[in-house]
Amino acid sequence: MARQLPEWAAANPVIMGLLKFVLEKRNRQILTGDEKQISITLNPQNPPRALRAALEPFNDPDYEDSLLWDELKWLANEYRCFTIKLPGRRSAGRAPWEGARLEFDDTRETMIREWLDRPRPQRVDPQWQAALNRFTVLFENVDAFPRGGLTLDPGFDNFEQLLGCWASIGEELERSGNLTWRQLSARCFLGDSKYLDGGWRQSLVSALFPSKSDRVRERPLLMHLYLPERTEQVLLIENQDSFLWIADLAPKFTALVYIEGYRGGAARVRAPGIARFSTLNDMRKEARRDFLQWWQGQASRELPVYFWGDLDHEGMHIAAALRRSFEELSCWRPGYQPLLERLRRGGGHLPQQAGKERQKAIQTTGCAYADDTLIPALTESGRSVDQEALTAEQLRARLQYTQL
Repeated sequence: MARQLPEWAAANPVIMGLLKFVLEKRNRQILTGDEKQISITLNPQNPPRALRAALEPFNDPDYEDSLLWDELKWLANEYRCFTIKLPGRRSAGRAPWEGARLEFDDTRETMIREWLDRPRPQRVDPQWQAALNRFTVLFENVDAFPRGGLTLDPGFDNFEQLLGCWASIGEELERSGNLTWRQLSARCFLGDSKYLDGGWRQSLVSALFPSKSDRVRERPLLMHLYLPERTEQVLLIENQDSFLWIADLAPKFTALVYIEGYRGGAARVRAPGIARFSTLNDMRKEARRDFLQWWQGQASRELPVYFWGDLDHEGMHIAAALRRSFEELSCWRPGYQPLLERLRRGGGHLPQQAGKERQKAIQTTGCAYADDTLIPALTESGRSVDQEALTAEQLRARLQYTQL
């Protein structure tokens, strides 16, 4: 659809008047919560008050009414803004446009708003606004809330209860500094420690309480580590069983990290103090020190980094998130290839069989192997394979020619 109104249409006062009338009427409908079909009858002799200015040019001797009408019909046909229905009978002496009925096409609303640069208004729930008025003084920056207000999430009786929880954040931060997001969430939101897990909610906390939000500390990420005597590469593993299974093979050159699907913290996982490692095997202090320096980006050399997780969309999202911290990370072929072969043979499970219905497809991770091979296979098959499906024999066969 055209993003700019044709110049000739912009010069037609009837067209401009009708388009403005439609948007103004739709805006009123939005704000009252009563959107319905908009129809206009072209009757300049006795038009409704709101339409008078739009139809006045038809009676203005400075304009040729037949040209105004022809351009309006052309716009309706070319851009399908309106459906025009002519009257069944036309009295002698009446112009062809008199009595015509225009029915606005709702699907063209976005195009017309772009033409006229009039964004769609947001309806504010009056119950939200009334509750917000009672809590305004408890927020440092109440304007940080979305213009249309928040959605009343399940578990909250009303907006007053929801806003009471948000307002309690300021008092909690004043009283108890150095809280994690999980602690703050549980204390303020009905004991729910995960309510503030979403990044946008944490950003909203910072915007509502800018002078206090720095009192929230990032929650450490607990990870398990297998470390060889000499580390030549690092393999990040999504699931516990697969991590322990490969660790039992005692790799000579590969450090293994069980990341437990930390997608949300992947962007900050290499920041000092964020990742806390428990070690699976005995190791020299020097080896652990060198690994931690590398993990925090303080080593003089970089190591190849690989990721192996479930062959599903969530696994691909984790890989994409980890690449924000490990720019050269690749998906681990020895682990993924047998899962891929199983998928191509018609194996694997449907999303609804494993509670994965809400997983969202991803188009690209940045890893060429994932983008060109794994993701297309997931999309084509509509199925997934978890990494635990790989047998020890299959893995050993893949590792014959791979250093581990």
